[in-house]
Amino acid sequence: MKVKDDGGRTHELLAELGAGGQGSVYTTQDERYVVKVLRLKDDGARERWLSRLSAVRTLPLEDLMIARPIRLLAPPHVGYVMERVPGSQPLSALCQVPHGEPSPGEWFVKTGGLGLRLKVLARTAGLLGRLHARGLVYGDLSPANVLFDQEGKVILIDADNVRYASRPLDEQVLTAWFAAPEVYAGRSGVNSLTDAFSFAAVAFQTLTLLHPLLGDQVSQEDPDAEEAALKGEWPWVDHPHDTRNRSDTGLSRELILTPTLRELAEQTFGAGLSDPLARPGLAAWEDALWEALDRLLTCPHCGAEADFALEECPWCAQSRGPYVLAGLHVVNDEVLSQAGAPSGRIPTLHLSTVVIGTDGPRSIQPRHFTGGAGEDRHVELSFQEGRLSLRSLDQQNYVLRREQGDKDDVHVEHAGRPKRFPLAPGRSAWQLHLGEVSGQHRLVTFDLVAGETA
Repeated sequence: MKVKDDGGRTHELLAELGAGGQGSVYTTQDERYVVKVLRLKDDGARERWLSRLSAVRTLPLEDLMIARPIRLLAPPHVGYVMERVPGSQPLSALCQVPHGEPSPGEWFVKTGGLGLRLKVLARTAGLLGRLHARGLVYGDLSPANVLFDQEGKVILIDADNVRYASRPLDEQVLTAWFAAPEVYAGRSGVNSLTDAFSFAAVAFQTLTLLHPLLGDQVSQEDPDAEEAALKGEWPWVDHPHDTRNRSDTGLSRELILTPTLRELAEQTFGAGLSDPLARPGLAAWEDALWEALDRLLTCPHCGAEADFALEECPWCAQSRGPYVLAGLHVVNDEVLSQAGAPSGRIPTLHLSTVVIGTDGPRSIQPRHFTGGAGEDRHVELSFQEGRLSLRSLDQQNYVLRREQGDKDDVHVEHAGRPKRFPLAPGRSAWQLHLGEVSGQHRLVTFDLVAGETA
């Protein structure tokens, strides 16, 4: 099919990228653009959507990766042209195993594995969180309107759904599987907490290949059972006590989800199924997804990624390691010295862990450095042949200090060569300080976990 925009340009629609509550999105002969064509019932609906599309073009979205309408379609079609990340595909390509694939696990690893999925979801959560900070909601999140490339870059399409929070009486547009129960049942309009539910459903489906509300019993019943489940009238698939909606499909949650991600899912689909205020927000999901990504260890045998805490690789059942656990801590040397703290190891507050395997470098980013947003790299960490290498990437100097004192300080300089030192199994005496050593700041400790080499 060919359509024209209001600038007179013709767009040839090649393939459907995804379908939402009110239309479909198509690729075109120009990979920089996609076109959404709306399905409308009457002229009244047409006028309402034209007004909405015009309003969306005025919203404050300029610095967000959200594809706004850049051209409206000319009659008789209603829809718009929007930008696309070249080479991107919808997140739905990672959510559901195609027919004919022999093993869900093999397909999961082949299509980017856990690392790509966590990165795409973390960036999506951050994007939605920044949208909420402007008083706006997305309204109809689904895997079909999240586009990503193989580097994990994300852009949201279907911006015609973006709006300020709406009332239940407003015209609702939704994708049934990913709408919050109160929206699906018509009890509520869209708001930040309905967005949070939709994101949680998308994340759970993407990571486990299972919808959180559609277990075996619901799937085997008539369509009324599915509708009831989507309205929140059935327990979720991993309810700790009510087993009516369990599922024998999907990847093991213990192997795929960190304890923090499992807890967020329980809060969202447990108490949060009927009480929106019990749901965790997008910031909690973003933090937990980045934390899960930091914990990934690449198997030296099969190359797949999994959480370092698993005793063996869940994909090939081989042993792990060796690898280094870089622990992020908060310490206040001034307070400790004034309190007469004993010499030796300084007590710290542990924040998170970054796993450094032999497959390539990891970096200290703003979330580790200050707890802030962004993906700038401050310090590069790599581990090869029993030696740890540290390199400054941000024009700053950092101090490596032994726990027992400052006489052996080593400076990691922004213009200098990487600092390398050997590691023996267990905790290293060296600490990397991410701030002025004399005050409260963050530091990094290093623990070598020995294991079978590749």
